[in-house]
Amino acid sequence: MDSFVVIEKNGSRMKLNARLVDSIEPLKPLMNSKAWLIFRELVKRESYPAEIAKKLGLGQQEAYYYINKLKAAGLVKVAKKEERQGGLAKFYSASDSCFALVPALDEIGRKEAFSAITGEEKSLGKSIQAFFEPFISRGELNAKIVVGAPDLHGEFRARARDAHLAVELAGFLGTLSKKSRVPLVYLDTMVRSLKDENSNLIVIGGPITNSLSRQVNPHLSVSFRQKNAQWVIESANSGKEFTEDNIGIVEKIRHPFFESRSILFIAGKRNAGTRAAILSVIQNTEEIAKASRFSEKRTAHVVEGLDLDSDGEIDAAELRE
Repeated sequence: MDSFVVIEKNGSRMKLNARLVDSIEPLKPLMNSKAWLIFRELVKRESYPAEIAKKLGLGQQEAYYYINKLKAAGLVKVAKKEERQGGLAKFYSASDSCFALVPALDEIGRKEAFSAITGEEKSLGKSIQAFFEPFISRGELNAKIVVGAPDLHGEFRARARDAHLAVELAGFLGTLSKKSRVPLVYLDTMVRSLKDENSNLIVIGGPITNSLSRQVNPHLSVSFRQKNAQWVIESANSGKEFTEDNIGIVEKIRHPFFESRSILFIAGKRNAGTRAAILSVIQNTEEIAKASRFSEKRTAHVVEGLDLDSDGEIDAAELRE
């Protein structure tokens, strides 16, 4: 049975996969302070005993002792083996990063099922409600999410890798709405002309991989521009340029050809920047919903992706402007 817990942090809700336990017995090794410090390190990233010992100021034999205790309890596992300094080092990782202690676990199957998404969560604050209007209107998700096609296409003969980000965004929007229209996600090859598209649009990805983005780009206050054979992000609001691959844009504008429609543009120079922009919408919704600090008439932001757990993947984002 897949299990998870929902926690709230800094105004955002997160769902974490969790291991259900009905006794403290399997968790007893974690009650030792040194074993707990080792386990926390192995939750963050896989490592080998000598490295952990050095980082935590422990003796190597001491680190081995506690890791073996944790391994015997099923709390850590061997992730891989690698040659180090003429020997074979075992890299360990945490078997689980989250636990839920449920004393009467056998009773769960008899309980009435519930949804982690409550009616309260769908009651949006005024600023957030205004930001997502008209994409979400009267509880209905009424927009086309447009991503670049995964095949070679467009002027740059590029392949898009943003489809999974559209899924993450659609899942988030689903928590804010009661119903939606199908289909919800479209490829840019299916929505060819902005002038003919009388719809609310959520456009994901930059002008290289998404041909619709290229048509929207001239209408943005934070936009993409080619400079010295390279793409840069240029903000007309602050007058700044951004060249990093982990920089993204989130901007809401009126549809340039249909006054009653709106466009939400979410993109980065590279996939990392697009992911940062998606995460900003999901994790920092209240900040994203505010007007630019440089112009009260524009809802436009530049965001920077962060790799907080040093695994090479963007997992958080913060506003640059």
